[in-house]
Amino acid sequence: MKTEPSSIAALVERLTLDQKVRLVSGASLWRTNPIPELGIPVLKVSDGPNGVRGDGGASAASFPVGICMGATWNPDLIKTLGVAIAEEAKTKEVQVVLGPTINLHRTPLGGRNFECYAEDPVLSGELAAAFTQGVQSQGVGACLKHFVCNDSEFERHTISVEVDEQTLREVYLLPFQIAIEKSSPWTIMAAYNRVNGVYACSHDELLNQVLKKEWGFEGLVISDWFAAKETLENALGGLDLEMPGPSRVWGDALRQAVTDGLVPESVLDDKVRRLLRVLQWSGRLDSPTDAPERSVDIAGHRAVAYQTAVEGMVLLKNEGVLPLARSSIQKLAVIGPNVRHFRVMGGGSSALKPHYISAPLSALRERYPGMDVSAQTGCPTFKYIPEPERDLLTPAVDAGETLDDAARGLRVRFYEDVERTQLIRQRIISQSTVHASLLAGAANAMTLDGEYLCETAGDYTFGLLSTGRAKMRVDDEILIDNWTAPQPGDAFFMQGSTEVRGSRFFEAGRRIRVEIEFEVSADTMFKGLRYGILEPQFLDPISEAVTLASASDACILMVGTNDDWETEGNDRDTLSLPGAQDELIARVLAVNPNTVVVNNSGAPISMPWVDQAPAILQCWFPGQEFGRALMDLLFGEVSPSGRLPLTFPKQIEDVPAFAHYPGREGKVRYEEGLNIGYRGFYAANTEPLFAFGHGLAYTQFDYSDVQAEVNDAEALVSVSLRVTNTGKVAGQEVVQVYVCFPESQVARPALSLAGFTKVTIAPGAATLVTLSLPLARFQYWDTDAKTFQLEAGECTIQVGASARDLKLTTNLRLS
Repeated sequence: MKTEPSSIAALVERLTLDQKVRLVSGASLWRTNPIPELGIPVLKVSDGPNGVRGDGGASAASFPVGICMGATWNPDLIKTLGVAIAEEAKTKEVQVVLGPTINLHRTPLGGRNFECYAEDPVLSGELAAAFTQGVQSQGVGACLKHFVCNDSEFERHTISVEVDEQTLREVYLLPFQIAIEKSSPWTIMAAYNRVNGVYACSHDELLNQVLKKEWGFEGLVISDWFAAKETLENALGGLDLEMPGPSRVWGDALRQAVTDGLVPESVLDDKVRRLLRVLQWSGRLDSPTDAPERSVDIAGHRAVAYQTAVEGMVLLKNEGVLPLARSSIQKLAVIGPNVRHFRVMGGGSSALKPHYISAPLSALRERYPGMDVSAQTGCPTFKYIPEPERDLLTPAVDAGETLDDAARGLRVRFYEDVERTQLIRQRIISQSTVHASLLAGAANAMTLDGEYLCETAGDYTFGLLSTGRAKMRVDDEILIDNWTAPQPGDAFFMQGSTEVRGSRFFEAGRRIRVEIEFEVSADTMFKGLRYGILEPQFLDPISEAVTLASASDACILMVGTNDDWETEGNDRDTLSLPGAQDELIARVLAVNPNTVVVNNSGAPISMPWVDQAPAILQCWFPGQEFGRALMDLLFGEVSPSGRLPLTFPKQIEDVPAFAHYPGREGKVRYEEGLNIGYRGFYAANTEPLFAFGHGLAYTQFDYSDVQAEVNDAEALVSVSLRVTNTGKVAGQEVVQVYVCFPESQVARPALSLAGFTKVTIAPGAATLVTLSLPLARFQYWDTDAKTFQLEAGECTIQVGASARDLKLTTNLRLS
């Protein structure tokens, strides 16, 4: 146990009941209440799985999302990324980063899969531990989330996950247990959902008995935002801090419950101590002053973002097209909806304002300035009208004001009153989604004003949705009325309106004025709007793209999704790419065999064209260094080393959880049990599209001489083998160790990952690889003894490059 400073005990003694309740009831969106008279400062937290947003005004480093981190299979790199995240947090005056997200990819349709590491608990737990170690090495706290079984977005606020005890322990709790044992996180976030009928924020068995007593967790349990729903049950069930504020279920209600004897004051004192510990660990008790948020873009963070993107992208297929040879390409076509409308981060908690973005086209022209490059969209994929290019937006200018020539975006004014007489603040914002909740929490109205440059002549389409009432004027005429009778939609976590659209014809070179008015709705938790502007489109964009592809030496085909389709709050409906992308891909492949398909999605997709594609690269949502990382991989400056952290199925019906998703009548039953993901594919002998752990390089590796032995004294299993790089370039290989138990008398997974390591090997060289695996990886949860047990008998150890490419086998007898 960490030493409890006497100052914390003394502070608890001095606190009144009112002050204790204030401390554990959030103050605002990202802050707790201070007690200045006792020197207790605010604790500030921020979304941080892939960057630190802060209050949203200052730009931040945009690192690759969780699934891209997971695809690196490189804990050392993720630890370094964690250090960078903590350094970013300090520039935002943030003491706790709300990440990592370590729920599992139970189904590839999960809307938040992009934010989570993997479908496997060991891979997730090891990477979470590394991230947490990196963050907390700098005096900033990490927050493991979401505890537990928040594995999809369907009815996430109320759904009850029905899961058996062994599966809960061996699969869904395991990544949290690994991370807690190896990295001692300061905080845990309790989830929205229920587990076996009990809300996660009120779950005495999981929070008090397992987390705090059995595992010895000494930190703070925070509710997910608005997940605290029950005054007494939350208080007695192990929740320590209700967020955000102002409080909805604690505050006065909790004070009364303590006064009435329904909640012992000793229970409240424990919550206060846990909060004070985090303040102590962060240094805030000794240095309570606040400073403005800053944007600090440094070379070290750029390098980490680049390396993580490079190591996270996965080469799924290559029949000699890659790496592209610059000398043989005079004309290059770059085609697809994600050429310009690409994504570097997901929606919801993953979103932030990046310092910069290396766009694919810009990076291509930067790396190869003499190449003839032509680009076309090919087909639209938007669910909502896409945001306009920021360079085409110019903010309105106040009288007497001089703007920097580089200022881009619309001028946004936030008002406290709907009459718009009390201005809170104003700023220039280039993003088309504006969260008043983040930028001006007291705002009840806002306006957006500026100009948009029409580059080509034709019909422009505008879209507008919001959480309240909104309308858009274009050149002083109301074009969109989403004010009079807004209809409910699914944006903004199901609190936004449907999008209303309007169109106008404009000549090329015309600057049009765009004005938007917004007024909040009293019955929503969020305040925000989203607008879009779509430039004129080809009548037959696929045919135009095919013509370009056929006239080019090579083609980079950039397809995928965006945060219209992959976002917190909604699951996907299908594995299929949105729009007519499958048709676009098939037709381009038919005319240009020198084509590489680059998939810019945060989760698996179906690939009806997979047999025709000579090369496929999965790039996920890879952060601010997207363009440079992508081009260096495509042209062979670096060799791919990413490996899939989840299975790509041929069809959704093959997924083990398919028959038990999304749930019905308020319940989702995890009846696939231990055989989540690749385990279920292995058990059913179902061939995946691409296997868990799969990934190619620009070289080849040979495995030989495997051995395994038990080290009882250190409770380890040692697995060693020789790996040889038989190719002509250096490369990184991910050596994966799987186990199964053919003689087991208890339920065991068909195959399970026990450990892994990533090694760099020079061409023609060989290296001895040794993995030390905890004996815990070989245990099962005994529901009678209520503990993990090691079963005596034969264990089969298989080593390979994926869950389907198992190259070496050895047996080990456990006793």
